[in-house]
Amino acid sequence: MEKQRMRHTKKTGGRRDARAKMMSRFALAICLLCMLVAVMPLSAAADEAGKDTGWQFGADIYGWAPGFGIKTTGGENLDVDFDDVIKALKFTAQGGVSVRKGRWSLSTDVIYMALKQDSNKSVTATVGPRGHEINIDADVTVRLTGWIVTPFVGYTFYDNGKLRTDAIAGVRYLWLKPDLELDVEGPLKPRHNRISDSGDVWDGIVGIRGDLNLDKNWYVPYYADMGTGDSTFTWQALIGAGYRISKAMDVVAAYRYLYWNFDDNKVLDSLDASGMLIGLRFRF
Repeated sequence: MEKQRMRHTKKTGGRRDARAKMMSRFALAICLLCMLVAVMPLSAAADEAGKDTGWQFGADIYGWAPGFGIKTTGGENLDVDFDDVIKALKFTAQGGVSVRKGRWSLSTDVIYMALKQDSNKSVTATVGPRGHEINIDADVTVRLTGWIVTPFVGYTFYDNGKLRTDAIAGVRYLWLKPDLELDVEGPLKPRHNRISDSGDVWDGIVGIRGDLNLDKNWYVPYYADMGTGDSTFTWQALIGAGYRISKAMDVVAAYRYLYWNFDDNKVLDSLDASGMLIGLRFRF
């Protein structure tokens, strides 16, 4: 019994050490970026950040159909490509809202996706002592519904008109519901089986976001965060290009990556989603 406890303690300690190393590396990268920004000329930054232009509101609408990378607790690696996601996509709603006053901002990003894939397989089986062959038809329907909600508060610690950088802190919520239906028909009695389950994960996150203005119209939006909580570790990164169509609307294209490493999940060891997104930014 004592040996089992020691092994469990070593395993738990190993996970904690790995988590601490990953978080420390990511935190170091953020600190280095902050230090780089800090050595830039601060006079303009102080002037811009000190301005209070009143309440500003924004909204984002975008389309993101990423590919998925899945690692099961059994060690299997599963890849779902962008084309497969598009074929299986039944409905999605993606976007966010934000409000800003002075240096402070409050934002929420929401992703909802509903995937469905149908397949039919016909197999021939040999049964009985005389080796009779029978045909069996199987209809399989797989559904996956998911929410990713990320509310966070931001504080602008650098803004010189060309580069704006916010420090952010918030939470990320992941909810997944897989659903499997199996209909089997043949010479025997037809059978219908359905397996459905759901689970959610809450994680606290910290990070940075901002924009780098290239000229009057073009700019580079960027975002990075990391966190932990119900999962062992999660992080996200985004970088892209934006174009100001008017004072009230921008068009943005970006590459986005999301990752979770789970702790005590019975099925999934890790999950990542990555791919290009295209959207519109509105300002009010």
